[in-house]
Amino acid sequence: MFSLHKTRGGVHPPQCKDVREYACTSVTPPERVRIPLNMHIGGPCTPCVKPGDHVYVGTLIGDGSGLYAPVHASVSGTVVSTDTEQLPTGATAPVVAIESDGKMENDPALAQPSYSTKEEFLDCVRASGAVGLGGAAFPTWFKMRAPEGKKFEFLIINGMECEPFITSDYRQMMEHAERVVDGVHRIATALEIPAAVIGIEDNKPEAIAKLTETVAAKGWSDLIDVMAIPTKYPAGGEKVLISATTGRDVPAGGLPVDVGCLVVNVTTASRIEQYFRYGMPLVTKTLTLAGDCVANPGNYRVPIGMSVRDIIEATGGLTKEPRKIIMGGPMMGRTLTSIDCPIIKANNAILCLDDQAVLPDETPCIRCGRCVRVCPLGLMPYALDSASRSHDVVALDELGIMNCMECGSCAYTCPAHRRITASIREGKGFYRSEVARLTQPAKGA
Repeated sequence: MFSLHKTRGGVHPPQCKDVREYACTSVTPPERVRIPLNMHIGGPCTPCVKPGDHVYVGTLIGDGSGLYAPVHASVSGTVVSTDTEQLPTGATAPVVAIESDGKMENDPALAQPSYSTKEEFLDCVRASGAVGLGGAAFPTWFKMRAPEGKKFEFLIINGMECEPFITSDYRQMMEHAERVVDGVHRIATALEIPAAVIGIEDNKPEAIAKLTETVAAKGWSDLIDVMAIPTKYPAGGEKVLISATTGRDVPAGGLPVDVGCLVVNVTTASRIEQYFRYGMPLVTKTLTLAGDCVANPGNYRVPIGMSVRDIIEATGGLTKEPRKIIMGGPMMGRTLTSIDCPIIKANNAILCLDDQAVLPDETPCIRCGRCVRVCPLGLMPYALDSASRSHDVVALDELGIMNCMECGSCAYTCPAHRRITASIREGKGFYRSEVARLTQPAKGA
């Protein structure tokens, strides 16, 4: 059904996937969780609970409208606050703090959902609280809605996990292969998508074999294909994966649906299937804990809202003080300023680094063009870096800064060690603010 296509750019950083064979284990729930209500692209949810309320695991605590994903309690206990706070990411949102009663009792109102139409299926996916668990955090139900006049021809399941260190998606495929395949089949049939492919980097042969065998055993080989894709970062980028599996290129400023594709992370598909089986919404997160400072690296299942500090302590602590703690992978993750930061839906790794965090000093750009050659989207990173630092909004617009997916390939290959990705990220923020300022109606108009 699908054939492999060559993609542009990319780099080959060290894999560092030393915990890939570590089975996922659950950590002891903390005494308190702090659950932000903005764990998705779109507007933050509004609290559905108030201080003093008793909640169970799976109780709805945040709901919204428009582009959003509902939020649920990850522990049973008492709500102690619903205050609006500034998070370590810099964003401001309501945060529901829950004091655990230690019982971890499931909400008695939870029930296995059912559907008979596409609209009802989308309502169920929305109720599950599912978002893109590869890191994008786009509300999955919203992504699954094809705009008027368009339709999905291909369902592409992203099992690439191309970031160094991270192995949580790999463990999902190895430990829950049947649930993954059932989830893919459910999504494809419910949305009437005629063909699906699970893309996996070829450095994960065990996962490729396991999912291929599972698809064949269920007799779904005519619908679902499992494709081995050459290992190259960022092969797991949405637009890159679409190009590799279908040969179609998403236009600048466009969306996957513009080329007939729906892309879903492999763990997202698995968790959606889990919701349809048991009625439990998204309340836990599987993540990789790694780095040269971690006493017990591995893959762990943690309640959403548990702090990074509590996770580190619950898994045995640190062997030495880290220079840097990254939430996510080393290429696209964000450095934390506080380890009291709560785990959110999109977090898939915590990296505690010492020696591996040392970076050389920046030197002037020498216009060598390496960043251009490795950019998977054909942009000009060195020029975007310059325009971002000089706050040149016209140049940022002409260079298409919003098309950058911040994969970090440019910074990785730069011989001058320019912090290109960080610069572009800041440039995006400036560009958004300037567009908003220039397009807002004039006062008194």
